[in-house]
Amino acid sequence: SKKKMNEKISGKKVVVFGGKGFIGSHLVNLLCKNSCQVDIITRSDNKKLDFFLGSEPGQVSVKKIDKFSENQLDSLVKNADIVFNLIGILYEKKKKTFSDVHVNIPREIASAAKRNGVRNFIHLSALNIEKSITSLYSNSKLLGEEVVREKFPNCVILRPSVVFGKRDSFTNFFLSMSNFSPFLPIIGTPEIKKKGLIPILNFAKKVRFQPIYVGDLVSFMINTCLLKKKIFDLSGPTVQSFDEIFDIILNCKKRKRLYLPIPFFLARILALFMEIMPKPLLTRDQVRLLEYDNVSSKGFENLKQFVKNPSSLKTIAETYL
Repeated sequence: SKKKMNEKISGKKVVVFGGKGFIGSHLVNLLCKNSCQVDIITRSDNKKLDFFLGSEPGQVSVKKIDKFSENQLDSLVKNADIVFNLIGILYEKKKKTFSDVHVNIPREIASAAKRNGVRNFIHLSALNIEKSITSLYSNSKLLGEEVVREKFPNCVILRPSVVFGKRDSFTNFFLSMSNFSPFLPIIGTPEIKKKGLIPILNFAKKVRFQPIYVGDLVSFMINTCLLKKKIFDLSGPTVQSFDEIFDIILNCKKRKRLYLPIPFFLARILALFMEIMPKPLLTRDQVRLLEYDNVSSKGFENLKQFVKNPSSLKTIAETYL
């Protein structure tokens, strides 16, 4: 049945908002194998396709969008069969706020898709955002889901855990950090609780992830894009903490580094200073996000339903790091 589902998207016109990003580029590559016509809509000025080639000339085109106005969106999604929205940011800048990027833009795209009779709309959200209530990122993502469902009730919403793979910003970040730093930070450990005046340290408490391979995520996206009115939590096969992830990354390069425990209060202070940078390595909002585990057993069940033998970080890391 999975094979059939893929064949159904052959010959379709697919529009991918945020198609030049990490997940977007992998999605576009896989879409091209299904002989779709793919339009990549990007906010960046760079129109050149540096990491994909369609399987036939003219299969992929890149279009720039500056204002998400009705006219602009109508001309972009007109005649589209399937629209993906992958636009997202991990930190705010003056011009790009969470509410703009995660709420207003999806609202406009979903409205345009509905207006123009697009049959399938797929929106990329994030795992456990309903739990991490103190994070502005999560709140904006949650609100984004609401407005999308309101404007396009038949949408498919995907909520992946941390995504890894070639060109990701997660494993590659720590790998490049290990190039120059003797330390790698284990944020959130130890957990510090006060009993009266005495702080109690819990070194066993760790931030946990259930990373999902980008190749599996985009396969899942293509295999479920023709469904209607669905929300899928998604996660990979293994639950891992920072140190276990570091072990895998460093092992690829046969490196040893010291792991430095950084409790949350200290991480917040560091983030305060890092937020000033043009591309902050860490923000206070990201620290708040880390206070909630990014795991879901249901997420792995969902993934297995549409993707055969999902890959773990351990099996894939060698291939791209």
